[in-house]
Amino acid sequence: MESIEEYVADADLVIGAVLVPGAAAPRLVTREMIGTMRKGSALVDVAIDQGGCFETSKATTHSNPTYVVDDIVHYCVANMPGAVPRTSAFALKNATLPYILKLADKGYRNALLQDRGLLNGLNINAGTVTHAAVADALGREFVSAEQSLQ
Repeated sequence: MESIEEYVADADLVIGAVLVPGAAAPRLVTREMIGTMRKGSALVDVAIDQGGCFETSKATTHSNPTYVVDDIVHYCVANMPGAVPRTSAFALKNATLPYILKLADKGYRNALLQDRGLLNGLNINAGTVTHAAVADALGREFVSAEQSLQ
């Protein structure tokens, strides 16, 4: 069975795109693994907005996007969609408009109770934390979304 270590060692480019909703990204690639890559290889950490998934990741900017660690180029730009604001705004609108319309048409409480996808996106309601990972990260009590809407 192949492992992350084997893929990283053989790669010229590794794109880390890990998301754990409501929590920091896990560090899946260690500095030791990065040290096995060929000189001049590159890492792109799309998970940098959640802390990054490479041990050597640190947030960079659009104006200074890369740095080198152990001869490996790192691209860890926070808010990558900000490089194309008009396009990313249209994409965000297209992805969210159907949910906004449901909330507007039904009211937030009815829309959430009728649409499991919307309900799963609820993080905080009426002062209670309704997402387990967010509650854990903030050291707060978790209350289920359904219970918070009663």
